[in-house]
Amino acid sequence: MSKTSKIILAVLGVIVLAIAGGFLGATMKGGGGGGSSSAASDNGAWIAKIKKQGELRVGIASAPPMTAEQPDGTMGGPNVLPLQKLAEQMGVKFTPVAAEWSKMVSGLQADRFDVAAYLDSTSERSLAIQFTDPVYTYEGAFIVRADSGLKTVDDILAAKKPIALASGTSYEPAIKGLGAELMTTESIPNAITAMGANRAVAAFADLPTLADAAQKDPSLKIVVPDPAIFVQDSNYGVNADIDARSLQVLNIAIQSAKNDGSLQRAFDEAGIVTVDTLGDLRMK
Repeated sequence: MSKTSKIILAVLGVIVLAIAGGFLGATMKGGGGGGSSSAASDNGAWIAKIKKQGELRVGIASAPPMTAEQPDGTMGGPNVLPLQKLAEQMGVKFTPVAAEWSKMVSGLQADRFDVAAYLDSTSERSLAIQFTDPVYTYEGAFIVRADSGLKTVDDILAAKKPIALASGTSYEPAIKGLGAELMTTESIPNAITAMGANRAVAAFADLPTLADAAQKDPSLKIVVPDPAIFVQDSNYGVNADIDARSLQVLNIAIQSAKNDGSLQRAFDEAGIVTVDTLGDLRMK
């Protein structure tokens, strides 16, 4: 670890301790009155809650390899690395919670988990929850059967058949806006399966997930829209009432993982593919 990384982690640790200490101090000074709640919120109530419960619960839906079931049966992936490091800094357990894309927002609101991983920031969602700074920015793409002859978006739309995608994903309105018939599924892998079984002409999702599927199955190829029809920041989702200081801690954790190179190394080790590195995975 570089000297700069150590400094960033040290600062992060100080902030966490300061927030927790500020929360406890505000509670002791405020007594049981209304001023206590306000002071606690101003001084890191969310971080104090995580430390009190002894775990950072992270809702994770399936979008392999960014987020997926791990060899031990739990959900994980390179996207949650900053949260794993933050949990370690806070001295709490990192607890993955399996979730579905369509229930990520409601899961936060119901306190099933504290953070929603790999969640796209949209105007609709922002009315109900808050978001951290971006963790990753991706381009949306289609996946088709290699023998389909479909090379462009126009080819796919001209087929006049359903396009499969996971219900509740941020790109659902964009594909609907193309005038296509949609087939919604519970997860991205299920959408890809539907396409492979000829129940849909193509599936649409984030490029890293589709490229992972094409790497595992040579009978599938990627169609990248040109020009792009969907480019999206992927963030972490948090409850609407999170305080500003706790949100800052989360953002520092994200930036720290970027600055020390650990996040990019995790992406590389997981085989995350970009448009520029698609190679033979692209439909030609």
